[in-house]
Amino acid sequence: MGDHRVLLVESAARISVRDGCLRLRRDGHEDAFVLPEDIAVMVLHHPAISLSAQVLQRLSHAGGAVLITDDKHLPSAMLWPWRGQERMAGRLRQQMDLDRDTIRRDTLWGEIVRTRLATQALNLRHFRMTGALRLERLSSRVQPGDPDNLEAQGTRHYWKSLFPADFARRKKGADDPVNVRLNFGYAVLRSLVARSLAAVGLQPALGLGHHSRENAFNLADDFLEPYRFLVERQVRASDPETPFDAAARTAVLDFVAADVTFADRAYRLPSAVTESVASFVRILDGKTESLALPAMPCRSTVGE
Repeated sequence: MGDHRVLLVESAARISVRDGCLRLRRDGHEDAFVLPEDIAVMVLHHPAISLSAQVLQRLSHAGGAVLITDDKHLPSAMLWPWRGQERMAGRLRQQMDLDRDTIRRDTLWGEIVRTRLATQALNLRHFRMTGALRLERLSSRVQPGDPDNLEAQGTRHYWKSLFPADFARRKKGADDPVNVRLNFGYAVLRSLVARSLAAVGLQPALGLGHHSRENAFNLADDFLEPYRFLVERQVRASDPETPFDAAARTAVLDFVAADVTFADRAYRLPSAVTESVASFVRILDGKTESLALPAMPCRSTVGE
């Protein structure tokens, strides 16, 4: 799968296939050529973009995802690759077995929550802000399934520390500069996660901690949690008073090139997501009990 870039197309363009490459034709510009294998996610952010089914075929065969956004920079549709679906029936049975095993499922969700809180603390320390110690203490207290809802407690504290005191996190319908940037970055990150799940035949609707019947991507949202901090770090470093124009959107997407440190090595973000998903597959296959997640030892208490 392409791990190297997010291709953001936000002007009128015609996209086709030529000599194995995607060709972007825009009035007033020279044609641009990109190998499908180099694309992790292609974001279509303009109503006057036309492309052929052959483009979608080549991109999906290479493992890339396509995200279509609306005029508010929010996702309106996503195409994810069908690779790995020959294993989907077997994977689904494994996921259903895990879903019934509440001890193991809750333990894995507890790992994700601990990582989410730990990475929030990393961000506060990165920006030399107060409040990191509280998040680290909350992270150390998370129990399987997070019955004390420490994630919510930590997140409320985190937003107040990371952004101005009047900031309120909003998802749908947000039009303030910080939430618009966060939602845009999260949408691209979600696409990265979804295409990694598709590549190994996992059913994205069957999650660990997310269980909404109206969400077809519960598992994607589970694996989104440990990596949200990269989007948040990028947004916090930006100037929200500037217009959210093409340059600002491109700047937000710089998080894709970030290095993510695991217990024993560093990965670029797309490869890190792939490794986290691969570790989940190893758990389903009975080969390990540990999720590979950033900023924490890759160890689980499953079965203890």
